[in-house]
Amino acid sequence: MGFCEEFVNNATEEVVSRSVKADYEFIEKVLQQAVANAAVTAPYFTPQDVLIYLQGSYACKTNTKFQTKMEVVVELAKTKEYDYDQMTATDFVMRDDFFVNFEYYFDVKHFKDALVAEIQKLIKQKVTVGVTNILIPPLAELQHTIDILPCFKYKYFTSDGASLRGKLVYDKTLDEHYLMFTNLHAANGNLKDEITQGNFKRMVRLFKNLVAISLREDMNIRGVRGYFVECLLYNVPNEMYFTEDGKMLSVFLKVINWLNFADLDDFICQNQIWSFWGRADGFWYQSAARQFINDVIEFYQAFPDKRTEIIKPVTEERK
Repeated sequence: MGFCEEFVNNATEEVVSRSVKADYEFIEKVLQQAVANAAVTAPYFTPQDVLIYLQGSYACKTNTKFQTKMEVVVELAKTKEYDYDQMTATDFVMRDDFFVNFEYYFDVKHFKDALVAEIQKLIKQKVTVGVTNILIPPLAELQHTIDILPCFKYKYFTSDGASLRGKLVYDKTLDEHYLMFTNLHAANGNLKDEITQGNFKRMVRLFKNLVAISLREDMNIRGVRGYFVECLLYNVPNEMYFTEDGKMLSVFLKVINWLNFADLDDFICQNQIWSFWGRADGFWYQSAARQFINDVIEFYQAFPDKRTEIIKPVTEERK
């Protein structure tokens, strides 16, 4: 038992879904109108201050052959762009105040609430309001579920005077704001993929496919977010992504064997800023990660060769 080489090669392939462009163009128009409408009731911003763009698996090319959510960012450019060398005493006070007085400068919660109301009016359908996101189910015009992340652009200043571009989001479960660094996440993932000659993202796609197959076949792997899969595999040393025979099955066995015996304490998010473990939406729990690793091993051991047929091409987009 276990995976055969054909299955692994198939499950690690880069997927090109031609329906992404059509779906993104449709939802971008909806969001542009929603932003324009929301600006009337939330006059603290103008539509020109909002950026709409794709992020996540389709942007990073780690999507799988199973239709996955399309992640779209609606980002309000709220933070003043400081030239550190030219900052005045007032600028320094304001910069420091950002860390302790979010609500005065930012209002992500009401920005998100305004978008939800306007999106539902435009698509004439209820949406799901998540912890930090807005989820739009597939409509007549859409093939993908759309995961919308409302956020404010935020400059995170470091102690040496440098700054990092982050996204300030509102976590409704915790009822507080926190920062996400998706740009760094993507950049670091691309660098690791380059260093490992493409094997990092191949393994990400394989692990994501295992989760999707398990859910479809009612097998043992529980639902795990793609972000968690990426961060988990990001912590695997680069040398684990190379084998003497160069086969993807060998790489998988080397990676999962390393994870099985790894000390998870020092694992970090792919942005290389936060610990991977915590209570907010962007963080995981060690016990859940350890369970996932064990589940993948059990899944591999019970997996028959014939199951290669489960991986099927993405459905052709509408004409």
